[in-house]
Amino acid sequence: MTWSLAGRLRRVLKPRRAGGPAGRVLQAPPVDVGEEADVVAAYRVGPVEYTLYRTGRIDYKLVVVEPLEPPPEALEEVIAGLREPETPGERYHAEKAVSGYGPIYPLIIDSNVEEIAFTDPSRPVMVIHRLVQDRWIETSVKLTPGEADALALSLARKAGRQLSMANPIAEGVTVEGHRVSVTFGREVSRGGSTFVVRKYPEKPFTMADLIRMGSITPLEAAYLWMLVEAQGFILIVGNMGSGKTTLLQALASLIPPGKRVITIEDAPELRLPVEAWDSLYTRPPLPGDEDLEVSLEDLVKFALRRRGDYIIVGEVRGREARLLAQAAALGHGTMATFHADNADSAVVRLSLDPISLPPLFLRSITAFVTVRRALTYDGRAVRRVAAITEVAGDELRDVFTWDPATGEVSPTTPSEVAGVSEKLRWAWERLGRPMGSPEAELEERARVLAEAAEAVERDGTPFRRVLVRFYEKRWIPQ
Repeated sequence: MTWSLAGRLRRVLKPRRAGGPAGRVLQAPPVDVGEEADVVAAYRVGPVEYTLYRTGRIDYKLVVVEPLEPPPEALEEVIAGLREPETPGERYHAEKAVSGYGPIYPLIIDSNVEEIAFTDPSRPVMVIHRLVQDRWIETSVKLTPGEADALALSLARKAGRQLSMANPIAEGVTVEGHRVSVTFGREVSRGGSTFVVRKYPEKPFTMADLIRMGSITPLEAAYLWMLVEAQGFILIVGNMGSGKTTLLQALASLIPPGKRVITIEDAPELRLPVEAWDSLYTRPPLPGDEDLEVSLEDLVKFALRRRGDYIIVGEVRGREARLLAQAAALGHGTMATFHADNADSAVVRLSLDPISLPPLFLRSITAFVTVRRALTYDGRAVRRVAAITEVAGDELRDVFTWDPATGEVSPTTPSEVAGVSEKLRWAWERLGRPMGSPEAELEERARVLAEAAEAVERDGTPFRRVLVRFYEKRWIPQ
């Protein structure tokens, strides 16, 4: 049985001693977690039991208990389709055997696990767990060197990549959408074969989700919504793991219905709720024939001829930024992520090699959105929109700023936003001057987004349905 993150957080069990009663008596863990271990959460996914222990003030461990494996002959019959599985355990082990994920299969099917990493047979498999944010934790899953080699080869095959002693590094995306990065043997890694699996989220985040989580305010989201609909050029900047791709996904959820969207990524991570979606991704150079590489720059150039209303690049790093700026100058709505600490450092990086974006093209950027990952006083990691900065000619102008000390965002009213923003009026005019004034339009959209976040929390109303209803009211002929 699985449940939503919000529901799961409400159901997290109170800490209790391992083996102690709390509604039911837990069996002793199959691995040593220490006498002082506290149970933080216990749940099931199918026949697999998961228990998250706190083994110290800041240390955690995830213990996985799989059902007993059936005899090999019985399992072979089920896999071959000679008979139906007689028990949930038989079905589980048959699915595990054909999955290609081997020993880490129980971590793959657990929606609480976001990333999986293995670096050395002397250490267990590590994971990022949703209930222990911003920290790698140990699991009870261990691999021998032989199992690690076999799993590395299997992950590479699932991603359509070649892995060998001659080509010991591979990365790509599996058919399920999980991003994998693999090394083979001791050719480039000290401990033998290694891998990192970044799991594809079951449900992509929308702007309503980010508002509900406190990552952005309805007013900030409404401002960005107007820029998105006006087909501005938005760059999301931040450090690694700050939530850039999550915000990019949420911004894409604001694209009006009926628009054609082209996404370009190294590995396909974005999922768009739009009908006319063209998903493109790069191809690395093939061994011995680097001329067959398809780069981000090639795909952005290709996208300019595919009649897209919006062009979204997962991450810009090189000369493709020039083409993206050209796309913005041609009237395409453009969005991308970019590694930088803030808007100022982003401008510096864009101006230097290998990008060397001319100042005239820098002016085509509508706004920078800076996202940060910060730790709260209770040790939780939060991802937050820290600033929204407009490009006003040759200057950068902060429209929204977040104070991490107080958690407050300013400005707080549409009239205050209109007083500091040039792009708000630009967007309002491009949208046909709705609601009589930019302030009124901003206020109306903030209200819609706040109500959408409440509806998602209350009864799971799909955000796309709210967005479609908003535009249906706008587009009905009077």
